[in-house]
Amino acid sequence: MTLRVGLVGGAGHVNYVTDGIRELGDAALVAVAPGCPEEDGERLRKIGGGTATYYADYHELLPQVDIVAVAPFFYLHAEITVAALRAGCAVYCEKPLALDHASLAQVREAWTTSKKPLGIMLNFRYYPTFFTARKLVAEGAIGTPTVAYGQKSYKRGKRPDFYRKRETFGGITPWVGIHAIDWVRYVAGVEYRSVMSQHSKLHCPDYPDLEDAATCLYELANGGTAVMSFDFLRPAGAPSHGDDRLRILGGEGAIEVREDLGLELITATGVERIEPQKPALGPFADFARSVLDPHHTCLISSEDALRVTEIALRTRDAADTGARVLL
Repeated sequence: MTLRVGLVGGAGHVNYVTDGIRELGDAALVAVAPGCPEEDGERLRKIGGGTATYYADYHELLPQVDIVAVAPFFYLHAEITVAALRAGCAVYCEKPLALDHASLAQVREAWTTSKKPLGIMLNFRYYPTFFTARKLVAEGAIGTPTVAYGQKSYKRGKRPDFYRKRETFGGITPWVGIHAIDWVRYVAGVEYRSVMSQHSKLHCPDYPDLEDAATCLYELANGGTAVMSFDFLRPAGAPSHGDDRLRILGGEGAIEVREDLGLELITATGVERIEPQKPALGPFADFARSVLDPHHTCLISSEDALRVTEIALRTRDAADTGARVLL
């Protein structure tokens, strides 16, 4: 069986989908459509490569495909995901799944009713460093995870107009911070219990709802803590767009992931540079396998996709209200 993939929108990480189709071999991009009339249809036609059918209305695409990849302007994620699930399609959606709790509840209800796989475009579980870090922690290499530090730092660059408003962009935490929220939960293997957070807005007044940074303190379910920061303050002259860091300390050691260091395990015997192992599949290929084979287990499940979106939205709530929010 060749999976028929449809793409709605081109504002997100479309390369995850196109790379995954090439990786799989038994999938094809057969249809593309904009999420709304304001999107660039010509760019979508180019992504379709001349072989995918172009639909001006994404609703017409839904009956033609097995998987809908959802990557429009962010405020359309939930609406299109719900429509695709109700049409009987599996959905692979850009993060976050929704920009508010009411929309996320609609996504959850549509997924529960349809029983179709629901994926999210979070790729760090598939990085060899983070994938291997999870294995080491699960094997007890650092003992019980007790304190975690996560960092996501991006260059601001030139952003589309929809980043100017909370109702169309969603904010720094659901867009940037959701990565670190997910990878700390994944690598440590510990759930969150509560969060306190603060947003900072000191720069770029022409983007009034694009926060410069957020700093968060999470209580972990095992009694530990996690501290995370997310920002758009990485200097333009930095060697890469992002600066991603993870450090987890346990009773028997610590593990660190950094772009410039790779993966290090630090224990009583010293510092060991670990050679990372690749997962068997990339993010979209892994999700597509779950569509082909109901017994296949993704590194990030449908429940994970819903849960991490919920945590990101509640973390944003904590910053908005100045209150500790239960998770």
